[in-house]
Amino acid sequence: MEMLFVECRYREKLSTKFITEIKKAIMPYKKINLVAAIQFIDQMNDFKDKVSEKEFVIKQSYYRARYPGQILGCDVYAADCPDCDATLAFTQGMFHVLGIPIKFGKAVINADPESETVTIIESKVAEKYKKRILQGIGLALSANNVMFVESTKAGQTYGVRLLKKALEEKGKRIYSIIGDEISYARLNEFNNIDVFINTACQRIGIDEMDKVNKPIINAEDLEPYLLK
Repeated sequence: MEMLFVECRYREKLSTKFITEIKKAIMPYKKINLVAAIQFIDQMNDFKDKVSEKEFVIKQSYYRARYPGQILGCDVYAADCPDCDATLAFTQGMFHVLGIPIKFGKAVINADPESETVTIIESKVAEKYKKRILQGIGLALSANNVMFVESTKAGQTYGVRLLKKALEEKGKRIYSIIGDEISYARLNEFNNIDVFINTACQRIGIDEMDKVNKPIINAEDLEPYLLK
């Protein structure tokens, strides 16, 4: 079975009222990084063209995203702007943007063009997740039994051969569970596992960490501590 992904862009223009609300939210910041989910790329660029009193930066991700400024649930690297004061994101909900304060520690102003709502996500909301991630990394380095969670979906599985080898050299027992869907109930049956290392969509190791009884971390977060 073949799967075809088709881009679907939101066609409505930003209203004057909505632009005014966004401008109020970004008022405290001078240099602002712009990002968007793919359906709102046009609205992001339109906002940049209409607002001249701020300095905006639109970056190309060095990971998976196709367009400048585009972010995915598993790729927020278009928000990697060290000299920006905040990130203005055109998305819906928390799925796309939560990774930005976690990875880069900056506030996110999330503007939803459909509902015309503006939500400010302070960098401190990421502290809970950062602590859990660091705990998971520490446990992965000290644990005896480590299980890699791997996906059969094309483009999801993060390369783990070197990570597995590095952990094995530290005396860890390495296990793998592979599937096209991640069952958290199934993971919770592995009572002998000390920590899970997620190699599929990175949101699993962030949004879903409370669904797994044992710590679960993303391979990407562990890599700097093993592969230097």
